[in-house]
Amino acid sequence: MTTRVCLVTHRFGGYNGVAREASKWRMGFGELGWPVTRAGGLFVDDVPGDVVVRGMWADRPGGEPPPVDHETVHRLCGTHDLVVLDNAGTLFSAPLAARAWEEHALAAGVPVVLRHHDPPWQGAPLRPVTDDAVPLHDARHLHVLINDRTRGDFARRWPHLAEAGALRVVHNSVDVDGLRGGARERTRAELGVERDDILVTHPARADGPSKNIPGAVRFARELAARLDRSPGQRPGQRVRYWLTDDMARPPDAVAAALADAPGLVRGHVEHQADLYAAADLVVLSSTWEGWGLPVVEAAAARRIVVAGPYPILAEIQSFGVTTYDLTAAAAVVRLAERPEALRRLLDANEAAVRTHFDLAALPSTLLELAAHARLLAGA
Repeated sequence: MTTRVCLVTHRFGGYNGVAREASKWRMGFGELGWPVTRAGGLFVDDVPGDVVVRGMWADRPGGEPPPVDHETVHRLCGTHDLVVLDNAGTLFSAPLAARAWEEHALAAGVPVVLRHHDPPWQGAPLRPVTDDAVPLHDARHLHVLINDRTRGDFARRWPHLAEAGALRVVHNSVDVDGLRGGARERTRAELGVERDDILVTHPARADGPSKNIPGAVRFARELAARLDRSPGQRPGQRVRYWLTDDMARPPDAVAAALADAPGLVRGHVEHQADLYAAADLVVLSSTWEGWGLPVVEAAAARRIVVAGPYPILAEIQSFGVTTYDLTAAAAVVRLAERPEALRRLLDANEAAVRTHFDLAALPSTLLELAAHARLLAGA
């Protein structure tokens, strides 16, 4: 049965994690042969048929969103067979738009999947959070959580969702095979990184307070100091710290840290496979992540991973992914000097990701989620 899907999120395109995950779901629905309409407040990229929904994005940085375009929301709910609110019922930057989607979807009787990435009470809340704020929590909709911790939060806050069978955990997935095909030499040359340099890659936003860029820089400096004392150090070899965000004026604390970063490299690359191919190891030093996609991507791409101390990391590790913490520069150097031990670790990490987080399984998961959402909606 062909299902017309309306995929809704605040912003499509770009490098942020929610937009990247929404793109994966769009492709997954496409593999099922289901047409997808993207609806949102801002489009960084361009796909034919996109629908801009006023009220989901501010017209100017730091401003409030304009009044909600109820007519468009009503029309989209009435002309699709499944509505997917991808963080659009969770992120509290446009709460009136979130409520509008819920109300119009309920009125239309259309099945709804809400994927919750960033509940506002997790991490470092930017404003007081009450139980009547978003995220949405109607039991006639299927609520998909990206980790077990968030599922537990939802079950405690809104027990009626658990009682109705309206909670489901679906971890973020990665293209295991696609992440292995990057262009290492070309990408490093474009970044100005020499063949023998040790490139410590940090995929993070410069303005994210939980990204702990100073912690990543300290690790890179410690790694450089350890390598300087290592018997295996090659002449001219140096550690380079690569922050993938090239924001011109980062916050003061970040700017101060970057001034001390060894061999600083800044800037995005277009393809994730090239990012990991260029890296020698990947660091995600965050104090909070809803999932931490670079950890899983780096493991799939067979790179050493240094991560934490964000709490959800333990859930990823429970599936067999081995990571090092920010105090383990000496252990990382020892591992790099033992090729057979390194190969075993990288083999095990890749196998764990392929077993538990492979994007190839996403279409069948989406098929199950749609059936579950229809059941809850009585459709």
